[in-house]
Amino acid sequence: MNEQKVLKTLEKNPAGLSITDIAQKSKLHRNTVSRIINLLEKKGKIEMKKAGSSKLYYSKEYEGLHKTESGYRGKNISVGIGVSDLQEGYQAAISAAKQAVNQAVKGSEPTFSLVFVSSKYNPQIDKVVKGINKILGTENWIGCTTDREINSVLGYSEGTVEVLCINTKYLHFGVGVSENYRKDPVKEGKKATLDAIYNCPADRSKFATAQFMRGTKKSFADIIKNPPYFILTFVGGTYFKNKKPVPGMESEFLEGIKEVIGSFVPVIGGSASSDTEKILNYIGKNYVFANGKYYKEGAVVCFVVSELYFSYGAEHAYIQTNKCGSITKISGNGRIIEEINNKPAVDEYCRLAGIKKTKFLKASMVFQCANPLQILDTFGNIYPVPCGVTLNRNTLFTYQKLSKDLNISIGKYDEDKSLNATVNTLKELKREYSKMDIGFLLLFSCIGRRIMLKEKVHEVINKINGVLNDAPYIGFYSNGEIGSKRNTSPRYNNFTDTFFIVFDKIMAE
Repeated sequence: MNEQKVLKTLEKNPAGLSITDIAQKSKLHRNTVSRIINLLEKKGKIEMKKAGSSKLYYSKEYEGLHKTESGYRGKNISVGIGVSDLQEGYQAAISAAKQAVNQAVKGSEPTFSLVFVSSKYNPQIDKVVKGINKILGTENWIGCTTDREINSVLGYSEGTVEVLCINTKYLHFGVGVSENYRKDPVKEGKKATLDAIYNCPADRSKFATAQFMRGTKKSFADIIKNPPYFILTFVGGTYFKNKKPVPGMESEFLEGIKEVIGSFVPVIGGSASSDTEKILNYIGKNYVFANGKYYKEGAVVCFVVSELYFSYGAEHAYIQTNKCGSITKISGNGRIIEEINNKPAVDEYCRLAGIKKTKFLKASMVFQCANPLQILDTFGNIYPVPCGVTLNRNTLFTYQKLSKDLNISIGKYDEDKSLNATVNTLKELKREYSKMDIGFLLLFSCIGRRIMLKEKVHEVINKINGVLNDAPYIGFYSNGEIGSKRNTSPRYNNFTDTFFIVFDKIMAE
């Protein structure tokens, strides 16, 4: 009984406690706590670290938080990551935020933070936001709900609150919010972006000086390749009402963003998501966070002026087949495919993919993860597009906005590509920026990739860890990803790993 009290006390305080603190919080005598601590250490359930002259004890479950590589302290940027799976949402939020703040800064507030929250906390979402606000304040943090989480502390995690705190004077963040972007997603995307730019506190004279210094030291090729700004965005995403899909409208919202910033400023982000099993049963809620609030119908845009180098990329796990066709009839704002090759969409998809319709109707999303429809952009890049059967069982619902007469092909899942594509791209980026330390990595991965990888998702995480050499990263499994390959226009993707890296080096140096 007393042993469980001590363990629960340490679970609520992942940063660690002294024996005196444990005794006070658990209401046990100090000698009793000392005896139990010795016993738990022998059982391998807790560990100890020294903090000055004090000894702090923490749960083995949180040992990753006590490694120096959980955060990063560099010349130009410091980063902290906190993760908690406590059942009570308020305490989980406080725990994760405290961990991240303690790693990133000492005695002050971080410059900006990202918060990703498992949808298991949806019934407590108000408590989670309240807990985050208590530690981070109501400004300077954004985020959303997730299917599953990814971070450099635990790797693949499930049912957690995770927080990334950034402390630097070389990144400047401005936030814009649409509380109900679906009413006019293009207009709302444009408005939220303009608000984000207006709210960005970058000193214009300092910015102009930094760009002048870049011009005197760098070639135009380097300046063009490394713009001094980027966008982070999290969109409400598709959810279901009375088992009917309410489209996420990500493509249209992104169109509004690009009306303001153009087609080649980097945009990175994802759709707020719910647990996959709920999505497959046509239920689930999504939330985005900004200004110390949560929004069910909202979307958030963060405009970032960067004096630090950054890079980005996007990769999927599919190869093209010679099974092709054309969308010949579409409705529902480009999201209901009625006909392919002038035939009922489900019938023709099944024929092209070589799948029996009866089997497909029982598990359409599973088959789509293995053999999705694919489209090509003007650069020759192939993009998979997930589709699910609508309630009438003859048409396909797609998360992306498509158009009539669009050429499509059937893709084929390639496990080797899924295991290695993102890792290989990260290796290329590291070679390109080999003399720069990584400040942090953001990684947004598709739910469909997780479904196909199953237990091998841990293998991908291990490969990423091997490439990053303990650099901090954070992200989540999403219902859709926003990003792009290098030197291509940002787009809304699916079945994709989308990533963004900030380096610890000033562009003007």
